[in-house]
Amino acid sequence: MKAPFPWFGGKSRVASEVWDRFGDPPNYIEPFAGSLAVLLARPHEPGIETVNDINAHLCNVWRAIARDPDAVARYASDPVNELDLHARGDWLFYRPDAAEWIKWFRGDPDFYDAKSAGWWVWGLCGWIGSGWC
Repeated sequence: MKAPFPWFGGKSRVASEVWDRFGDPPNYIEPFAGSLAVLLARPHEPGIETVNDINAHLCNVWRAIARDPDAVARYASDPVNELDLHARGDWLFYRPDAAEWIKWFRGDPDFYDAKSAGWWVWGLCGWIGSGWC
């Protein structure tokens, strides 16, 4: 399976080589998970897999895709324009409840926000280079 969004510094180009070298480990840990390019390219049946990343927006994307992929897709499907890139980036990172929003993730493993997930992925796909938000 291909990673559903680009990730600056992602490992999609080397995923097959990683699996050639690792073989079929019974326990795989995806460090700095990002788009999960290596894990999603696993050629074997999954064993025990651990996804490691502390980025709350990234965590939200994966939670929201797992629980409500259609809603995430709706929010991620708008045409890209510069003004919306900045407006959505500001909303994601500088809204009044931004600090509380991140705390909700640590306090509730079932919490997700499809709008934030869709807009964040939308921004990743429209941004050039690193530094999206």
